[in-house]
Amino acid sequence: MHAGDGRTVMTISANAFGQEPSLSPKMCEEAMEWWLDMQEANFDSPAQAAFMAWRGEHPLHELAWEKALALGEQLDALRTQGNPDLARQALLLPSQEGLSRRRAIKGLALLLAASTGAWLSRDSELVSRMSADYNTGVGEQRRVALASDLSLELNTRTAINARATDHRWHLRLLSGEVLVNTAVNPALFIETAQVRAQASSARFTIRQFDNGSTQLAVYRGSLDVIPTQASTWSTLQAGQLARFGPLGILDQGALQASAPAWSEGMIVADGQPLQAFLDELGRYRHGHLGCDAALANLRVWGTYPLADSDRVIDAVAQTLNLDVQRFTRLWVNLRPLPANV
Repeated sequence: MHAGDGRTVMTISANAFGQEPSLSPKMCEEAMEWWLDMQEANFDSPAQAAFMAWRGEHPLHELAWEKALALGEQLDALRTQGNPDLARQALLLPSQEGLSRRRAIKGLALLLAASTGAWLSRDSELVSRMSADYNTGVGEQRRVALASDLSLELNTRTAINARATDHRWHLRLLSGEVLVNTAVNPALFIETAQVRAQASSARFTIRQFDNGSTQLAVYRGSLDVIPTQASTWSTLQAGQLARFGPLGILDQGALQASAPAWSEGMIVADGQPLQAFLDELGRYRHGHLGCDAALANLRVWGTYPLADSDRVIDAVAQTLNLDVQRFTRLWVNLRPLPANV
C-alpha cells in the first residue's frame, strides 16, 4: 500500500508466516546477493532502486533481507570473538581462495536457510512490526495524522497500533519511538509492555527500549503514567522525562530542548560516551557500528544531521582524532589512529 506522504508501506498479516516463516532457497540466495552487492563501492542509485523494488516484490523478501543482515552481523562478530581470519574469509568470501561469486552466494544462502530456527524471536518482532497499523524501517521516519487534533511522528524502526473506540483513541507502541501531538477530548490512552499513559492536550515522546523499559518525555502539557504492575499514577509535566519499568520509575530528569532532535532530522551529542552515541546513531543504519573498548568512554559533543550517518561517523572521528575502519558497508568501527599516521 502507499502511505499518504508518498512512500510505499508494506503491511502483512502475521498469519502469512504461520508458526515459522519458510524462505525458499531462491529468496535466500537473492538476499545474500544483495548483501554482497551493498558492500561494493559501485552500489549506485540505480542499484539501490532495484534493491528497493526487490524488497517490495514479496513480503518474505523483507524477512529474507532482515535475516541476511542478522547473518552478516553474526559473521562480523567473529572478529571480536577472536576469529579475525575466519571473519575476514566469511565477509570477503568471493575473493578468497578463488571462490566464484555464485559459489559464495550459494554457501551464504545455505547458512542463512539453516539458521531459520535461531531467529524465531527476531521473526516474531519483525512480523509484529510489519503487521502494525503504522510502521517504519531502519532509518525511516513517518508522519501520520490520525485526526485534526491528533498526529504521530514515527522514528526509525517503529511500530504502533491505533484505534478509536467510544470516541477515545487507544494507541499501543510495539517497538521504537513516536512523537505524539494531541489536543483530543476525552484523553487518549497509549501503552507499551511496561506502562500505560493518558493525555488530553500534550506533545510528548514515548520510546520502548530493548532492555524492557519505556521512556516518556513531555514537551507540552502533561502526561499521567502508571506502570503495568503498579497501582499509583504519576504525572509528568512539560520539560520532564522519565524512564519506567513495569514496577515503577527507573530514572528521571529534565529536558534540554523544545522538541526531540530526531523529529528535526538531527542527532545531538551532549558529552555522552562515544559508545553510547554510536549505539544511538546505529538505530538509523543497518549493520554493526562500534568502537574499540578503550575508546568507549570518550566524550562526544555536537549536533549532526541524520540524513547521512557515514558523514556523522567521519566528523566524530575527525574531532576525536580517530580512525574509521570500514571493513564492509555494514561493518564500521572506530579505533585509534595507526602509529604511522
